[in-house]
Parts: sequence; structure tokens; C-alpha cells
Amino acid sequence: MGTNAKETVIDATGQHRSHHRLTLKGFELLALAATFMAAVQAQVMSTTLGLTREQETPALRAVNALFLSGFIFSLMSAFLAFLTSRWFQRLSPEECAYLEVTFERAIQRQHASHRRCSSSRLADPREPNIERGERALSITSDVERDDKSSFIMWLFHEYLAYSLWEPMTLLIIGVGCMILGLLILAWAEHALAVAIVLTAACVFVMPFPLGVFLIRQKRSRRLAIIDLLGKMQGDW
Repeated sequence: MGTNAKETVIDATGQHRSHHRLTLKGFELLALAATFMAAVQAQVMSTTLGLTREQETPALRAVNALFLSGFIFSLMSAFLAFLTSRWFQRLSPEECAYLEVTFERAIQRQHASHRRCSSSRLADPREPNIERGERALSITSDVERDDKSSFIMWLFHEYLAYSLWEPMTLLIIGVGCMILGLLILAWAEHALAVAIVLTAACVFVMPFPLGVFLIRQKRSRRLAIIDLLGKMQGDW
């Protein structure tokens, strides 16, 4: 990959970063996490599969259906994350430069919608690195640009974009199916104490991953969290 593919954009703190590299790394880690979850679900399924239809209760059938569905979702999440990371690896230098410009402008718009003061420095869209990205876009043919005017082509492009961006959604659904299956299994096949403890554990841990997703891109919220993390850091 040429040097233009590694163009970075100056963010609000004046530091350099590559949206292409960060996105690629994120999907590679997501593929690893989804593969791990699929392996865990396969191990969990071994405890309920293998019974004959006469031995299965309605609750066990529901549990097996949830486990199998969750396994498929996690497996497809891993596969799709791998395909997405590979797609990002195959981008041309010009496409990488355009990605940097597009992602940075989207982040700037999100920051601008939440920001109440103008003391932080945002990347000037007229800076040289941005101009290189715009020149990369200018090589696109008129025929490719005309695709945006067609509703059917726009809908097709939306479908393709969502296909690349959906591994996390599939993984969340897969993990949710597994947790729900475990809860049904505990309440239907185990002692009441086991079911209560498992339900309490799920209720206790679920707000934490939800909180990570709620952070989003709000600048003031992210800065406040960074301040708190600075106070929480320890030896580990």
C-alpha cells in the first residue's frame, strides 16, 4: 500500500490518527471476539444437545433453539468481521485517503453538535492532508457519481454499507440468545436457587456492556469519562 493510504487527519487535540487503521484493527478484534464466543456457545450446547425427541422437554427444545441460533449469529459475526477487515485491507490509496476525509468530517459534525465552546482546535478541511483526500475523490468517474442520483442504487449502497458494519449487531444478538437460553435452562431444569443466582448475575452484569454503548461520540461525556478513568487507574 502506498504512502497516501497512510494519510492521517489531525483531530481536535492536535494528534494524528488514521481512521482506516483504527477501523481495520477494530474489525480484526471483533472477528477474534466473535470466534471466541462461538467456541463458548458450542461448548455450552454440548450440555443440552444429544437427547432424543422423546427425552426432550419443551423447555429444552427452546433452549436448544436459542443456543443454535446464537451460535449461528456469533459464527456469522466472526465471518463477516473477517470479510469486512479484508475489505478495508483491499482499499486503494485513493480510497483510503477519501475514507480519512469522510470519517473525520463525520466526527467533526458530531462534535460540533455537542460542543458549547470553540477553544478546541478542529481539523481545517482546507489543510493539505484534507485536500489530498479531496483530490483522491476527484478521480471518481462521472458515471460512478451519477449512481447517487438513483434511488435503487442508493438503496443498494445502503445495503452494502450495512453488510460491512453489522458484525457487532450479530454478535450482540448471538450473545443475547445464549444468555436467554441459559436463563430458560436454569429455571426449567435446575433448582430454584440456581435459577435465582443466575438471574441475579445476569441482571448485575448487563448494565456494564450497555454503559459502554451509551458513551457514543458526545465530546463532554467522553472527556468526563477520561477524567474519571485517570483517577481509577491502578497497577494492573
